[in-house]
Amino acid sequence: MKLSFRKDLSIASLVSESNWNKIKVHTLLQNSERKQPSINAYLGARYSRSADSIIDIANEIVKNNTDAAERLEKIFTGYGHKSVGDMADLFVCIENIPMYVAMKLFYMTSVVSGQERSTRYQDFENPEFVKIPREICEDSEIRKGYERVILKQMSDYREMMRPTREALEKSFQINSESQQEVSALKSRTFDVARYLLPFGLNTSSAYLMSARNWSDIISYLCSSNSVVENEVYTLLLNLLGESKLDIKGYTREADGLIRHTDPNCSRQMSTKEILEYIEKDISRKQIKDLPGSECESVAVTYAPDCTETLVSHYELLLNPLGSQEEFEFSERDQEKIGDILFQRHNHHNMLGNIGQSGAIRISGFASLGTLKDLNRHRSLERFIPLFHEELDMDQELDREDDQCFFLCNYLDLPNLSTLRKEYVSRLESTYRLIREWRKNALKVLGRDVCDEYTKYLLPHAHSTKYVFYGSFDDLQYLINLRTRNGGHIAYRKLVYEWLRKLSVKDFIWKPLLRNIVEPKINDKHQFIDRS
Repeated sequence: MKLSFRKDLSIASLVSESNWNKIKVHTLLQNSERKQPSINAYLGARYSRSADSIIDIANEIVKNNTDAAERLEKIFTGYGHKSVGDMADLFVCIENIPMYVAMKLFYMTSVVSGQERSTRYQDFENPEFVKIPREICEDSEIRKGYERVILKQMSDYREMMRPTREALEKSFQINSESQQEVSALKSRTFDVARYLLPFGLNTSSAYLMSARNWSDIISYLCSSNSVVENEVYTLLLNLLGESKLDIKGYTREADGLIRHTDPNCSRQMSTKEILEYIEKDISRKQIKDLPGSECESVAVTYAPDCTETLVSHYELLLNPLGSQEEFEFSERDQEKIGDILFQRHNHHNMLGNIGQSGAIRISGFASLGTLKDLNRHRSLERFIPLFHEELDMDQELDREDDQCFFLCNYLDLPNLSTLRKEYVSRLESTYRLIREWRKNALKVLGRDVCDEYTKYLLPHAHSTKYVFYGSFDDLQYLINLRTRNGGHIAYRKLVYEWLRKLSVKDFIWKPLLRNIVEPKINDKHQFIDRS
């Protein structure tokens, strides 16, 4: 690892020096001369135990030249207040990580703020993607076979850009003299073609979280079975926390608050134990009659039973496409599951996404591309089985090639049927290659590594199960935002279907349904409008 510091930019950087990746992490310092986040946290900690004004406390710190980090150490040791870490925000950018990992980092926390590079504005002419390290796989044919699948997908993407643009241009009668229409055409072309992009492509993301949340993320990355996530863990810990890596001018702003970063395997262990317990009573026969579209799959329920919801999440890790037979569990089963959970989880060690449930439950199947956009709604509780290591990847892929993916809604236009057939053909051949590679890779790689790199091969079109939970207010916010014309047609159509199903469930939603214009794939105004 190589650490550097640009004092003129107040940016500290740590670069991986392994020969299989180019991962970089950067942190933007609030004040390179002093530990401003630590000072903020210490001010808050003092404030909670003092009747003085914050001005008086701050003045005291300056007057006495108080070492905030040192004093925070005493607060942590004496009182165990993890909450002070919530008051120290750290801005971190992670570059050259697979799109899958970037999405998972957003998925793992509900308190992150951030941005990721958009597929609408990226040049994929010479794509960078995550490699299989020689250190974990000496078989060159397995490594080359993996790369051939990604390169094939990128070739498909580039080759389909022109016919997609021309077909959309003709279908919507785009005026080449109108900058607005030409710009919209470019964006919508990317929206259609992105379905071919694999999730192993490198991207860059910016995250703003508290030191406490960074500590949790680092701990869980450390315990992951993922090669890439372990590498990100090492970089983050050395950049933000206590480290032997030092460079002149760089002062870690909240190293004393980056705590409890040892591997936290509680989630993996409790999930493993519960799956072992319930598996004997669960049929592994999955639903074969899968929905033909994202909208077709939507189901809405209110106030779900928390225990039933929790067990259903575990069941989806075994049968990610859904089970043909409903799992029946007894009071004894509930007690056994409780024994496992409360043995491994407490207020210091939360269950995470798998334990989430809310007032309104919306579930279905959606493409990874659609879920990537909706995953950004942090107020929603989100459970996506694919982002859990315990998912049975063979069951996830246990379907016909043409049932593995969804296409962009614009391809449903009758005059684009030929173009649609070409997309279907290319994606079906991609899945055949993925299955062939996986079959060979399982003989050489461990299942954990094989599962990880199989996920990197999945295209944005890949259809997978999701279960979201939210309050009334959370959902009305998302619906109002995500049905606007400027967004991607896929999530606009899907979220509108959520609203339609909600209005059938409860008439309170009908006024909102009347007020929102239905997204239509053949509407030129909606196609051009990017507001």
